[in-house]
Amino acid sequence: MVMAQGQDRKEVVLVANAPPLDYSFKELRSCAELETEEPRSGTKRTAESKEANEAQADRSPSSPTSPTSPVKAGEPKMRILVRKVTTSVKLNNNMLETISGLPAALEFCLPNPLLNLQWLDISFNQLVTVEPELLRFHNLKALYMHGNCITRLAAVDRLRKMPKLLSLTMNGNPIESNKIYRVYVVGALGSLRSLDHSTITDDEASNAAAWFEGHLVRMKKRREEMVSWQ
Repeated sequence: MVMAQGQDRKEVVLVANAPPLDYSFKELRSCAELETEEPRSGTKRTAESKEANEAQADRSPSSPTSPTSPVKAGEPKMRILVRKVTTSVKLNNNMLETISGLPAALEFCLPNPLLNLQWLDISFNQLVTVEPELLRFHNLKALYMHGNCITRLAAVDRLRKMPKLLSLTMNGNPIESNKIYRVYVVGALGSLRSLDHSTITDDEASNAAAWFEGHLVRMKKRREEMVSWQ
Protein backbone atom coordinates (compact mmCIF):
# COMPACT_ATOMS: atom_id res chain seq x y z
CA MET A 1 0.00 0.00 0.00
CA VAL A 2 1.33 3.44 -0.99
CA MET A 3 -0.11 6.67 0.41
CA ALA A 4 0.38 10.13 -1.06
CA GLN A 5 -0.73 13.27 0.75
CA GLY A 6 -0.91 16.90 -0.28
CA GLN A 7 -3.24 19.91 -0.14
CA ASP A 8 -5.67 18.10 2.19
CA ARG A 9 -6.09 15.12 -0.17
CA LYS A 10 -4.83 11.60 0.43
CA GLU A 11 -4.39 8.86 -2.15
CA VAL A 12 -4.13 5.24 -1.15
CA VAL A 13 -2.86 2.78 -3.77
CA LEU A 14 -3.85 -0.84 -3.15
CA VAL A 15 -2.15 -3.66 -5.06
CA ALA A 16 -4.32 -6.59 -6.18
CA ASN A 17 -3.47 -9.74 -8.10
CA ALA A 18 -4.40 -9.64 -11.77
CA PRO A 19 -5.65 -12.80 -13.56
CA PRO A 20 -2.91 -15.26 -14.59
CA LEU A 21 -1.19 -14.94 -17.93
CA ASP A 22 -2.23 -18.13 -19.71
CA TYR A 23 0.17 -19.49 -22.33
CA SER A 24 -0.98 -23.10 -22.00
CA PHE A 25 -1.52 -25.34 -25.07
CA LYS A 26 0.42 -22.97 -27.31
CA GLU A 27 2.92 -25.56 -28.62
CA LEU A 28 5.73 -23.36 -27.36
CA ARG A 29 9.20 -24.81 -27.90
CA SER A 30 11.22 -22.01 -26.30
CA CYS A 31 10.61 -19.30 -23.74
CA ALA A 32 11.70 -16.67 -26.25
CA GLU A 33 8.38 -17.19 -28.06
CA LEU A 34 6.64 -15.41 -25.18
CA GLU A 35 7.92 -12.11 -26.57
CA THR A 36 5.60 -12.32 -29.57
CA GLU A 37 2.93 -14.81 -28.46
CA GLU A 38 -0.36 -13.50 -27.10
CA PRO A 39 -1.80 -15.20 -23.99
CA ARG A 40 -5.09 -17.09 -24.00
CA SER A 41 -6.21 -14.92 -21.12
CA GLY A 42 -4.76 -12.31 -18.82
CA THR A 43 -3.28 -8.96 -19.79
CA LYS A 44 0.16 -8.97 -21.35
CA ARG A 45 2.40 -6.05 -20.65
CA THR A 46 2.55 -3.52 -23.47
CA ALA A 47 5.28 -1.05 -24.34
CA GLU A 48 3.01 1.78 -23.18
CA SER A 49 2.26 0.17 -19.82
CA LYS A 50 5.96 -0.55 -19.35
CA GLU A 51 6.80 3.12 -19.82
CA ALA A 52 3.97 4.17 -17.50
CA ASN A 53 5.12 1.80 -14.75
CA GLU A 54 8.68 3.02 -15.03
CA ALA A 55 7.53 6.63 -14.85
CA GLN A 56 5.37 5.89 -11.82
CA ALA A 57 8.27 4.14 -10.09
CA ASP A 58 10.45 7.21 -10.62
CA ARG A 59 7.97 9.48 -8.82
CA SER A 60 7.83 9.82 -5.07
CA PRO A 61 4.58 10.73 -3.29
CA SER A 62 5.97 14.15 -2.40
CA SER A 63 7.37 14.84 -5.87
CA PRO A 64 6.23 18.13 -7.45
CA THR A 65 5.63 16.21 -10.71
CA SER A 66 2.70 14.37 -9.14
CA PRO A 67 0.74 16.95 -7.16
CA THR A 68 -2.63 16.24 -5.65
CA SER A 69 -5.43 18.63 -6.47
CA PRO A 70 -7.16 20.63 -3.75
CA VAL A 71 -10.25 19.06 -2.23
CA LYS A 72 -13.41 20.68 -3.48
CA ALA A 73 -16.61 20.96 -1.49
CA GLY A 74 -18.43 17.64 -1.35
CA GLU A 75 -15.43 15.60 -2.51
CA PRO A 76 -13.96 12.85 -0.30
CA LYS A 77 -10.65 13.64 1.34
CA MET A 78 -9.24 10.26 0.43
CA ARG A 79 -9.10 8.55 -2.95
CA ILE A 80 -8.41 4.82 -3.23
CA LEU A 81 -6.71 3.51 -6.34
CA VAL A 82 -6.34 -0.20 -7.14
CA ARG A 83 -3.35 -1.30 -9.20
CA LYS A 84 -3.48 -4.85 -10.53
CA VAL A 85 -0.21 -6.78 -10.81
CA THR A 86 0.20 -10.11 -12.59
CA THR A 87 1.78 -12.66 -10.25
CA SER A 88 0.83 -15.94 -11.99
CA VAL A 89 1.89 -17.48 -15.31
CA LYS A 90 0.67 -20.68 -16.97
CA LEU A 91 3.06 -22.39 -19.39
CA ASN A 92 1.65 -25.88 -19.00
CA ASN A 93 0.99 -28.34 -21.85
CA ASN A 94 3.61 -27.03 -24.22
CA MET A 95 6.74 -28.53 -25.76
CA LEU A 96 9.41 -26.89 -23.62
CA GLU A 97 12.58 -28.91 -23.07
CA THR A 98 14.20 -26.07 -21.14
CA ILE A 99 13.16 -22.85 -19.43
CA SER A 100 16.39 -21.13 -20.43
CA GLY A 101 15.70 -17.44 -20.97
CA LEU A 102 12.43 -17.44 -19.02
CA PRO A 103 13.24 -14.43 -16.78
CA ALA A 104 14.16 -12.29 -19.79
CA ALA A 105 11.13 -13.46 -21.78
CA LEU A 106 8.74 -12.63 -18.93
CA GLU A 107 10.03 -9.05 -18.91
CA PHE A 108 7.94 -8.64 -22.08
CA CYS A 109 4.86 -10.02 -20.35
CA LEU A 110 4.66 -8.56 -16.84
CA PRO A 111 6.43 -5.88 -14.79
CA ASN A 112 9.41 -6.98 -12.71
CA PRO A 113 8.84 -10.75 -12.98
CA LEU A 114 11.81 -11.63 -10.76
CA LEU A 115 10.00 -10.02 -7.82
CA ASN A 116 6.33 -10.26 -8.81
CA LEU A 117 6.05 -13.86 -9.98
CA GLN A 118 4.57 -16.01 -7.21
CA TRP A 119 2.83 -18.85 -9.07
CA LEU A 120 4.25 -20.73 -12.07
CA ASP A 121 2.77 -23.71 -13.91
CA ILE A 122 5.23 -25.50 -16.22
CA SER A 123 3.58 -28.90 -15.99
CA PHE A 124 3.20 -31.28 -18.93
CA ASN A 125 6.26 -30.15 -20.85
CA GLN A 126 9.46 -32.07 -21.59
CA LEU A 127 11.69 -30.67 -18.84
CA VAL A 128 14.39 -33.02 -17.56
CA THR A 129 15.63 -31.15 -14.49
CA VAL A 130 15.14 -28.17 -12.18
CA GLU A 131 17.12 -25.45 -13.90
CA PRO A 132 18.99 -22.63 -12.12
CA GLU A 133 16.81 -20.09 -13.97
CA LEU A 134 13.97 -20.92 -11.56
CA LEU A 135 16.00 -19.77 -8.58
CA ARG A 136 15.91 -16.20 -9.85
CA PHE A 137 12.22 -15.91 -8.97
CA HIS A 138 12.81 -15.16 -5.30
CA ASN A 139 9.14 -14.81 -4.31
CA LEU A 140 7.82 -17.94 -5.97
CA LYS A 141 5.31 -19.66 -3.68
CA ALA A 142 3.74 -22.27 -5.96
CA LEU A 143 5.50 -24.29 -8.64
CA TYR A 144 3.78 -26.93 -10.77
CA MET A 145 6.19 -29.27 -12.55
CA HIS A 146 4.13 -32.46 -12.76
CA GLY A 147 4.04 -34.45 -15.98
CA ASN A 148 7.61 -33.72 -17.07
CA CYS A 149 10.68 -35.96 -17.56
CA ILE A 150 12.69 -35.43 -14.36
CA THR A 151 14.58 -38.61 -13.49
CA ARG A 152 16.88 -37.65 -10.60
CA LEU A 153 15.71 -36.84 -7.08
CA ALA A 154 18.81 -34.70 -6.61
CA ALA A 155 17.30 -32.18 -9.05
CA VAL A 156 14.87 -31.22 -6.28
CA ASP A 157 17.78 -30.08 -4.10
CA ARG A 158 18.09 -26.88 -6.10
CA LEU A 159 14.69 -25.77 -4.82
CA ARG A 160 16.15 -25.57 -1.32
CA LYS A 161 17.33 -22.11 -2.35
CA MET A 162 13.69 -20.98 -2.61
CA PRO A 163 12.62 -20.57 1.05
CA LYS A 164 9.22 -19.04 0.15
CA LEU A 165 8.08 -22.07 -1.85
CA LEU A 166 4.92 -23.47 -0.24
CA SER A 167 3.34 -25.67 -2.90
CA LEU A 168 5.08 -28.02 -5.35
CA THR A 169 3.94 -30.70 -7.78
CA MET A 170 6.33 -33.34 -9.16
CA ASN A 171 3.98 -36.26 -9.69
CA GLY A 172 3.99 -37.75 -13.16
CA ASN A 173 7.77 -37.45 -13.43
CA PRO A 174 9.93 -40.61 -13.43
CA ILE A 175 11.21 -39.69 -9.95
CA GLU A 176 7.75 -40.39 -8.54
CA SER A 177 8.39 -44.13 -8.92
CA ASN A 178 11.27 -43.93 -6.44
CA LYS A 179 10.10 -45.43 -3.13
CA ILE A 180 11.67 -42.55 -1.16
CA TYR A 181 10.22 -39.87 -3.45
CA ARG A 182 7.79 -38.15 -1.06
CA VAL A 183 9.88 -38.34 2.10
CA TYR A 184 12.90 -37.06 0.16
CA VAL A 185 11.10 -34.04 -1.32
CA VAL A 186 9.31 -33.12 1.91
CA GLY A 187 12.51 -33.56 3.93
CA ALA A 188 14.65 -31.57 1.49
CA LEU A 189 12.20 -28.65 1.22
CA GLY A 190 11.27 -27.67 4.74
CA SER A 191 9.13 -24.71 3.66
CA LEU A 192 6.64 -26.84 1.71
CA ARG A 193 3.06 -27.06 2.95
CA SER A 194 1.73 -29.06 0.00
CA LEU A 195 3.23 -31.67 -2.33
CA ASP A 196 1.34 -32.99 -5.35
CA HIS A 197 -1.84 -31.28 -4.12
CA SER A 198 -1.64 -33.19 -0.84
CA THR A 199 -1.24 -31.26 2.42
CA ILE A 200 1.93 -31.91 4.41
CA THR A 201 1.10 -32.38 8.08
CA ASP A 202 3.38 -31.19 10.87
CA ASP A 203 4.16 -34.80 11.79
CA GLU A 204 5.05 -35.68 8.21
CA ALA A 205 7.27 -32.62 7.88
CA SER A 206 9.07 -33.41 11.15
CA ASN A 207 9.60 -37.08 10.30
CA ALA A 208 10.76 -36.28 6.77
CA ALA A 209 13.22 -33.65 8.02
CA ALA A 210 14.76 -36.18 10.40
CA TRP A 211 14.92 -38.81 7.67
CA PHE A 212 16.53 -36.38 5.21
CA GLU A 213 19.16 -35.33 7.75
CA GLY A 214 20.03 -39.00 8.25
CA HIS A 215 20.04 -39.50 4.49
CA LEU A 216 22.65 -36.78 4.05
CA VAL A 217 24.84 -38.42 6.71
CA ARG A 218 24.51 -41.81 5.02
CA MET A 219 25.34 -40.36 1.60
CA LYS A 220 28.41 -38.58 2.98
CA LYS A 221 29.62 -41.80 4.58
CA ARG A 222 29.06 -43.70 1.34
CA ARG A 223 31.08 -41.18 -0.66
CA GLU A 224 33.92 -41.37 1.85
CA GLU A 225 33.93 -45.16 1.59
CA MET A 226 34.03 -45.01 -2.19
CA VAL A 227 37.02 -42.67 -2.05
CA SER A 228 38.83 -44.99 0.35
CA TRP A 229 38.29 -47.94 -2.01
CA GLN A 230 39.95 -46.16 -4.90
